[in-house]
Parts: sequence; structure tokens; C-alpha cells
Amino acid sequence: MKFISLIFVLSLLIGCGFQLRGTEQVVFLDFHSIYIETGDIHGDIHRILKDKFQQSKVEVSTDSSEAQYTVLITDERNSRRAIAHSNSQIITEYEIAQEVSLHLVNKEGDYLISQEKVSAERFYALNDQILDSSFQEERLLREEMQQDLSEQIFRRVNAGIQGYENKKN
Repeated sequence: MKFISLIFVLSLLIGCGFQLRGTEQVVFLDFHSIYIETGDIHGDIHRILKDKFQQSKVEVSTDSSEAQYTVLITDERNSRRAIAHSNSQIITEYEIAQEVSLHLVNKEGDYLISQEKVSAERFYALNDQILDSSFQEERLLREEMQQDLSEQIFRRVNAGIQGYENKKN
């Protein structure tokens, strides 16, 4: 009976679209090459985007002239601001945010996406008794935001290219 109940619960979770965090479907894209230009080619956003495109069977070119499309990530901004104070005016909560500008250009030099802002923000409580864990939490949240930004960029680039290809055909 327990086995049947377990199968029933699992089938409900699968049927409703539940998915564990960090697991994602591989998306196969309709173009074959892209060039990624960021301020830091060794940065996390560049690395994550490169991995996402490669997993989707898109060649990430090392030269923009060889690529079918170029994605430009500019104006990367990080911020942190206090949003809550205790009675004794000690900061208890922060908001951290990251924003980039996204541009997408085809091989002919036409802008498919022209300076679109992409952003992510998170909030965390500052525990002045355990500062090390609060700073660890901020670091982990920043990593999560970079994953989120990369996913947003990936989806917008894919949608921009699909829209462009549909108009062409």
C-alpha cells in the first residue's frame, strides 16, 4: 500500500510540472553559432552562458566574424543597499542587485535586441552575531543571481533569434 501511495504522490508531482531546483531540460536551438562578448571573458556570466549554448548544441565562436550571431553583455552593475533597521538603527536586512545590458546582433550587423536591461535582485537578513554566515549567504545569493541573469539572457537571445528567423521566412 505504501508503494502505491508513493507512486501516486510522485505521479502528481511530475504531472504538475514540479522540478527540483538545479535540474533543467536541454533546449536545442535553431542556430548553429554565437559569439559571446562580455567585459570579463573569465567571469561567471560568460562561463555560464557559454556552457548553456554548448549544451544546446550551439558552437560558441572565439571570433565574432565567424559567428552567426553576437551577444554583447555590457554595463554590468552590482549594488547593495540597506532596507531594514533595528530599533537601535543597526542594519538588519540588505537588498543586493545585479544588472546588465544585453545586445544581440546578427552577422550583417543588424540589432535584434538593442540595449535591453536584464536584472536580478535578492534580499537577506544580516545577523550581527554571525557575520561570517551573513557574508556567506550574500556570496551564495550573488552566485544564484548570476545563474538567474544568465538564464534570462539565454531565453531572451533564443526568443530574439527565433523572432528574427520567423520574420525572415
